[in-house]
Amino acid sequence: MLAQGWAADRLAWGVVVCLAGAVLSLIGRRALRQSGGHVLFVFGISAAAALTLIYVRRPGLAPIPQVAWTFAVISLLWSVAAAFAGRGFPVSADRRLQSSLGFQLCALLFGVMAVIIQIVVLIMRMIAVGLDLFQGYSVGGDRRYGFGVDGLWTLGFLFASCGVAIWSAQSRRLVTCHLWIAVMAVFWSCLLAAPFTTHAAGGFERSPMSVALTVSLAALLLVAVIIQRCVDQRIRWRQVHSDPDALARPLPPPPGFVVSCAVIGAALVVLTCYHVLVPVRLLSWGYSGSRLAVGLSAVAGAWASFLLLARSWHEGLADAALGLSSLAMCGLAILAVPSGNTPLSDLYPMLFNAMIVGLALATGIWTYLGSLWRQQLAGGRAWTTSGHLIPHVQRFAFLNAALALVAGALMTYWPRLPTVPAMDDTLGRVTAGFGAHLFLLLVMLWSSRRLHRLTFHLLTVLAVFTTAGFMVVRMIPFASGVVD
Repeated sequence: MLAQGWAADRLAWGVVVCLAGAVLSLIGRRALRQSGGHVLFVFGISAAAALTLIYVRRPGLAPIPQVAWTFAVISLLWSVAAAFAGRGFPVSADRRLQSSLGFQLCALLFGVMAVIIQIVVLIMRMIAVGLDLFQGYSVGGDRRYGFGVDGLWTLGFLFASCGVAIWSAQSRRLVTCHLWIAVMAVFWSCLLAAPFTTHAAGGFERSPMSVALTVSLAALLLVAVIIQRCVDQRIRWRQVHSDPDALARPLPPPPGFVVSCAVIGAALVVLTCYHVLVPVRLLSWGYSGSRLAVGLSAVAGAWASFLLLARSWHEGLADAALGLSSLAMCGLAILAVPSGNTPLSDLYPMLFNAMIVGLALATGIWTYLGSLWRQQLAGGRAWTTSGHLIPHVQRFAFLNAALALVAGALMTYWPRLPTVPAMDDTLGRVTAGFGAHLFLLLVMLWSSRRLHRLTFHLLTVLAVFTTAGFMVVRMIPFASGVVD
């Protein structure tokens, strides 16, 4: 108790000394240089705020989260000070501008330091969770490295600080930073849950943490794009009355916003591919609920990407939008697969058949759109978003066809794999598999005839071989002990 009281007294005296130094720097700013007085004032106030926060914060918090939390709160305080600097005081406009810029610089400095700490801690947690998911089981042990619920408070203060800075400065430069702080908060919230749940018998099962991450990222991307569109429309409405000539010039997006949305879309593509290939139970809804949630997330991500593409063209964002659209079609096809208590050895052939149908459907749609949008070319040059998308949809048509053939080849030799216990030769399975292969073959024939490309002709020949091989493998008794 005496040691705690002595430490509290030291902190209190430290706060008093820092505040006294800040006051003296204001009083003697004429004797000092103007910049030197501002530096001493900022240093004194920041140190006093840091010591006060260390005293107020509960003592059980780890040192790294404590430092990040302190810097985030100080950043918020300086952002608020910058927003209200000089308001209500009889000072000149130049003095108010200098004070506001100085406070904004302090808020940016402490915010960057807090973000760096949070990024390091978050990356360490992502590596630990990624290793568990890659191995397929939980290694165990406490590997959080300072990762906890308190980090959400830090990110919340940083988000508020950035929001106040955007509101006070009326600047679009911090919009992308605002978005990435929200992305960090989404990752942090979802990674608080364990990647695996333990059964009473001691077994492991993947938790719906990754599904929640996919849904949250898609929702965040859609909300960010819609809000940005609303803000742009409001700016345009103001220009109607203030500067009508500016309406003839396109309104540029915030710096880095389109690239950031493309990166988020690419992350959604990776997460959606993971959930398509790895079934995850979603609480009481089972596998069907997980597929529906992931499929809707792919639809939301593709919708947001296309909304942003209509205003700002970016090739990376176009690829992310087309990839999410293709995966959304796969998700719709996978929804037809019954789940229940089906073993994974019986569930995977049905999933692959559904993937073949979804990828073949995406191949046909991209082929058709690539041919349809050619009418929007003027002298061979694109002048609309659809015209810019033509080479991208053609590449994705080929990519989806190739992936469908890979899945078809896998289904052809599925009964001969050493880890598969069943022949997969029941009437229902053979009918469903042959129907999926036949649909792929018809789509490939139609696409090759429409595009007149050698690559699609070769893929069509491979589709014929996979369809024939699928039936031959299931007609010949390859299983041991069947042939006398």
